[in-house]
Amino acid sequence: MRALAIRLTAAAGLLAAGCNPYMAAVGVVTQTYGVATDVRPVSVQLSDDEIEAKLKAALLESPVPGTGSLSAYCRQGVVVLAGVVPPGSDAGRAAVRIARATPGVARVETFFVDSEPDEAADLELEGKVKAALIADPNLVAGQVDINVYSGHVILVGVASSVEQIDEFVADARAVPGVLSVRSYIQLPD
Repeated sequence: MRALAIRLTAAAGLLAAGCNPYMAAVGVVTQTYGVATDVRPVSVQLSDDEIEAKLKAALLESPVPGTGSLSAYCRQGVVVLAGVVPPGSDAGRAAVRIARATPGVARVETFFVDSEPDEAADLELEGKVKAALIADPNLVAGQVDINVYSGHVILVGVASSVEQIDEFVADARAVPGVLSVRSYIQLPD
């Protein structure tokens, strides 16, 4: 089953990359590596990807201002919504309602900050956290999505063990400039 999923992912990468052979090769390798190193069964990966895509589309289509700028992740049916929700805005509540109404969603978690972060500083810090995770030989950095809001790091993913989860969090916390780390890393179902 996993081999078929890898072949299908590779074919999708070729189609998405169009006629550029370099982009096609990079896309295939990246997508195949992601499927192969993910600890979730392929059927769960596909289900999570579908939920995430539907949710992101619904957030963009929402008439409530601010929902379209929120990040949405889905792992094993658990949705994490993150981003800027200014005081008095209904964007956070609306996003949670939309996520809960999305078929396949088991639970919704949120991480909202109330003011616009320094995007350049957050992108730089995100790069440093990614580099720290990649440098750790005990981890597969691709198992975790990273986002940074005003110096606060969120980690979303699925890891093989509690020890791995602890190591992801410890590596992220050790990066200078990180104010806090919120882990939404789960163990496989």
